[in-house]
Amino acid sequence: MNESLYTFSKNQRANFIIEGMNTCWKDMTHLASLLSFSKGQVVDQADDGVYLVKEGYMSYSCYLAGGERRIIYFVGPGSIFNEAGCMIYHKGRVSFEFLADTQVYAFPPNLFLDVDFVRSYPELSINLSQYIIFKRVYFSHFVANLSNNKPITRVSEILFQLYESQREVTITQLHISNFLGLHQMTISRALTQLRNENIIGKITKNNFEIFDPERLAEYAQW
Repeated sequence: MNESLYTFSKNQRANFIIEGMNTCWKDMTHLASLLSFSKGQVVDQADDGVYLVKEGYMSYSCYLAGGERRIIYFVGPGSIFNEAGCMIYHKGRVSFEFLADTQVYAFPPNLFLDVDFVRSYPELSINLSQYIIFKRVYFSHFVANLSNNKPITRVSEILFQLYESQREVTITQLHISNFLGLHQMTISRALTQLRNENIIGKITKNNFEIFDPERLAEYAQW
């Protein structure tokens, strides 16, 4: 058993792309089944299993009162999702959209509440606790950011985090609009300002150009 846990560094950020935080669970994949999801596939949260992303990316969304889906964060390789669906049987108003062809390890839903399993592998429970605490920190950051009335700051933060992650994540302008709760025209104006200042170049669903990451970080207040 690899006992290395995910631990916070002094410079840990509340990044909206959550990945690599539950890699110690890879040692337990013999207890899981391997499932595949297609790009664009959307599934609702259920109590059918806890998933560890092997490869690919997905978004975690909540349904608003009017039925609209609002993206809250993204999950990538080495991180778990749907733990709430199994541990507290929360199934309402949450869905997952796969942004790329994705493979996940599906652990049985009762495994995370099995006392004997927890006693045998306490390091996994510690890791899961760290992960849940990280999400709590992230949500605090997310809620605080809702009051930030500067779209340029919020858009820059997303672009800078994508730049730092250096991952091929397909996040479109529509995803950014949904995630920030801002109109697409507002997003477009922010991108145009950054482009006019030669901070960024072309932004497409498959690629984005960052010419001046230091100035982008300043706009992002990062």
